[in-house]
Formats: sequence, C-alpha cells, structure tokens
Amino acid sequence: MKIVSVIVPCHNAAKWLPQCFLSLVQQSIGMDALELIFVDDASDDAGETWALLEEFERAYPESIMIIHLEDNLRQGGARNVALGYATGEYLAFVDADDFVEGDFFEKVYRRAIERDADIVQFDYVYYTERLGKVASGRKTVEESIRIQTKEERKRFLVSEKITYGCWNKLYRRSLVERAGVRYAEHVIYEEPLFVYPLLFYGSRFEIMAEAFYCYRQNEVGTMRRDMRQMTTLQMHADVQLAVWHFMKQTPFFREYYEEIKLYFLHTYFYETLLFAVQRGFEVPYSMYETLRDTVRAEVADYQESPYAAMIPRQMELYRVENNRRNQEEIRYGVQQLSLIHISEPTRP
Repeated sequence: MKIVSVIVPCHNAAKWLPQCFLSLVQQSIGMDALELIFVDDASDDAGETWALLEEFERAYPESIMIIHLEDNLRQGGARNVALGYATGEYLAFVDADDFVEGDFFEKVYRRAIERDADIVQFDYVYYTERLGKVASGRKTVEESIRIQTKEERKRFLVSEKITYGCWNKLYRRSLVERAGVRYAEHVIYEEPLFVYPLLFYGSRFEIMAEAFYCYRQNEVGTMRRDMRQMTTLQMHADVQLAVWHFMKQTPFFREYYEEIKLYFLHTYFYETLLFAVQRGFEVPYSMYETLRDTVRAEVADYQESPYAAMIPRQMELYRVENNRRNQEEIRYGVQQLSLIHISEPTRP
C-alpha cells in the first residue's frame, strides 16, 4: 500500500501542470511512497491537459493514475471521483496550478506517524510570477491537539485552529472513510463540506508552522475569477447549507448543537453578506430574503447563543433582522451595520 495518495484535479491546466508534476515526483520521500491521481475534469483545451497526463503516467506507471471525465464536475467532483481510487494510508490534495516543497511529504508524513495524527495542518505561501513566494501572513504556532472530552471538542471547534480549506492538510484516509465525507460538486468553495465534519470524527490534530504548499495567485484561477460573480456567492451559501444538513444527520448534531449553529449562522448568513461587501456587490433583496428565511426555518433560536459575547456584530445582525418586520426596515437596518448594500425591495 502506498503511504500517501495525492489527488490533483485538472481543468485546462497545461500551462501549470509541469511545475506541479515535478514538485510531486521529486519529493524526498520517493515515488515508491506516493500514489498520484490526476483527474482531467473535462478539459476543453484541444487535449493539451490530457496529453501531459498521459506523459506523466508513462513516466511513472506504478505510481500515477490518470482519469478522464467526460462532464465537468469542478474541483469538488473531480476529487470525489479520485477518492474512490485512493489506497494510501493518508490523503493529500494539490491543485494543478499550485506546487509543493521538495520535503513536503517526508516531513508531514513523519509528523503524522510520530503523533498518530488524524489530520496534520501546515502553513503555505502565495506565489506569483512577478514576486515569487510571498508569506501568507498567518501567525501559525506549532501545536498538538488531543481531544478526549466533550468540553475539549467544544473549545476546539470554536477556536477554529483547523481551517476549512482542503489543500493545507494531510488526512488519515480511514478517518475520511469513517466520516463518509465528500466535496460539494459543480460549485466553488466546495471544501467545507469535506473538511468541517472531520473535526468531529478526529481526535488527534497536528499544526505545523512550516510552509510546504505554494498557492499560485493568478487571474485565471477559479476562486479569483468566480467569486466576483453573484451566482457563485450564492454557491458559497448553498455549500454551507449542505454542511448544516450533513451535520444534522450525524450523531454529533445534538451534542454540539450550539457550536454547529454558530458555524452555520456565521458562514451561511453573515459571511455570505460579508463576501458581498468585499466584492462590491449590491445584494438583491430576494437573495437576502432567501438567506433570512432559510435561517428562520432551520434555526428557531438563531437570536440566542452562549457565544454571543464573541460575535457582537453577528448577533446585532440577527437582532436587526428579527426586530424589523417590513422590507424597508430590514434593508436600512442591515445597512446601518455597515455590512452590505441591499437593493430596493420589489413592490407589488
């Protein structure tokens, strides 16, 4: 069995794939330890991406698997397909336009084994063609987290020391299988549906301060391009609602209700509006209304939280929404919080 299965979704990635590929096959841990699974997510670049993947497979037939998808599933769907083939003890995810440091798997896997970790999280750097590597700005502190009690897990969940992106982590594959998690498909910001539930199933987490992942910043990248569009802002909300529904089906929902509620209200309602602010969007009142009505339907006690002191701005948003009864009052009340500009309500 391979030590680490590395899943790489690819879509029209011929420009970046060689650097990604070389950073993986030149790992100090050696190719005998790695299983690389490249998924061509229905590229439409006249076969350039697929031709490169075929070359990769010919070079390392014992360690590389390539998969071609006829329909574009976006990164989440491509990763899901690859998960069905992974056999490694641990899992890692690398995007085709990114690359990793040469000692990445040797050091991170060693930490996982030495500490018997379910998940190892590490730091990353940004990379641009003009500037090269740029520090992430995160103040990462080395830490070993062991969870043995309900109260310890509550504190862990609220601390958000483990982030919700997927590519800055190494995962024990048996943990992923036990949790039954998969990525959201046909959307961007697909990762929380995979990562967040694992925080309930795992009990041993490692945080490494060293940066091993190089996250390329380019204008054609999925997140930079798509998150400027209103439709994909809605995708963010949809994924967070899917996380909420997933957690409702787990044995953890009742026990950690307040912590899951805290996460859902923040990411689904508040964060969606915050992202709109950051992108200069005017949110249609109908979209705001959908967010509000969903919160009301899903979380009857959304105005209450034992963590209220930690989130005064969010609690004020929930209070404004509840206390104002007509469209214009809600619209102006939310704007007074300097959160978001909501379009004029449509009058009959």
